[in-house]
Amino acid sequence: MKNSIICIMALFMGTIAISAQPEDNHRDRKALRKEFYESLSESQKKELENKRELRKEQRKTMHASFTKEQLAIVKNEDLSRKGKRKALKLTLSESQKEMHKNHKTIMKDKNEKFKASLSEAQLEQYEQLRKRKHRKERHRKRKE
Repeated sequence: MKNSIICIMALFMGTIAISAQPEDNHRDRKALRKEFYESLSESQKKELENKRELRKEQRKTMHASFTKEQLAIVKNEDLSRKGKRKALKLTLSESQKEMHKNHKTIMKDKNEKFKASLSEAQLEQYEQLRKRKHRKERHRKRKE
């Protein structure tokens, strides 16, 4: 009886410790993002905001050019974000592909310009923020 209670308590404590880790990682990233933003000069903040606005405008422009079929794909809640992207890619017209290519080039240029304005410490923080979180599931799929 005593051993089973100890075993249950150990499992419970282990579960709590494991479930708290992703939340801590989220808090760390949030703190890093806040620290990075506070270290930016006013012109850098304005440039970052302009990048966000441009991205929104480009997204609206692309969305406005969608056909009914493409809008149905976008609104389909059964598809994941990646699934929607794959399905949309197959249905894009030549003009939409060209628009996407131009948007991508413009954003790449804006990003390079923004990165050039950063100090070494800011650039290091920025790169840290830009890293995508890799999930173990993705790595397992690649190995199989």
